[in-house]
Amino acid sequence: MKKLTTIFALLAGAILFGQEEEGDTTRFTIGDIEFIIVDKDTLLAEDTQEPEEWSKDWDYGDLTYWGGLDVGVNMLMNGNFEPTFNSAHLEVDPAQSFSYSFNFAEQKIRIVKDYFGIVTGLGFTNSRYGFKDDHLRLTSNADSTWGMYDSTLVTGFTKNQLRVNYFNIPVLFQINTSRYAEKNFHIAFGAIGGVRIGSKVKYIYDVFGGENDHKEKGRYNLNPFQVCATVRMGYRDFGLFANYNLLSLYENGKSETAYPLTFGASFHF
Repeated sequence: MKKLTTIFALLAGAILFGQEEEGDTTRFTIGDIEFIIVDKDTLLAEDTQEPEEWSKDWDYGDLTYWGGLDVGVNMLMNGNFEPTFNSAHLEVDPAQSFSYSFNFAEQKIRIVKDYFGIVTGLGFTNSRYGFKDDHLRLTSNADSTWGMYDSTLVTGFTKNQLRVNYFNIPVLFQINTSRYAEKNFHIAFGAIGGVRIGSKVKYIYDVFGGENDHKEKGRYNLNPFQVCATVRMGYRDFGLFANYNLLSLYENGKSETAYPLTFGASFHF
């Protein structure tokens, strides 16, 4: 009996000495063995939570798909949605006409959790239009813009591009099919408003002994604003987009009407 009492005292001391309490969980050690006592209500509550490994493999995030890089091809369309014009400076070569957009800020207003919401943000676009006529120089005055044939060039320009920069703010309605970024298909539609912050024409042409690279900055009667209807869709961090500018590239009455159309791929981060 005395031995049992001694053993019981030693065990009790070990338990009291090694006991730790963490909220509704009690831990104590006997020798090298650790015992854990968990409150039943706590255990049931934890059982309804997402498994810990899901939070590592699946990223909840805010599932917003504006921030990133857009790369697209530019075209110009007339009022009948056709790429034909009477003005040479509106005949563009798609192989030399690109759009690069860096979307560096994004914010989503959740309406139905992460499944549906309104997205806005900030972005910067550099749009390039390569002229089909390799002897064309873009020319303008206060009243109009036109293309002038440069007869001084023997072989023509090897690069002949109008480049326009815009600062953008989108308003998009976005739909997600999943709460988890790793298996989410997403679609967005809305408008992208932009203001022109610079424009120039870049010419590259052959000269004796090499190439000459020349840039001419100017307004060229370009529209100071753009309002693009947009549709964007994708899976995870890759997507496709199409933008159609509801405003003409040039100011009304100063050039033939031409609406920019851009389509390409998006890489989100």
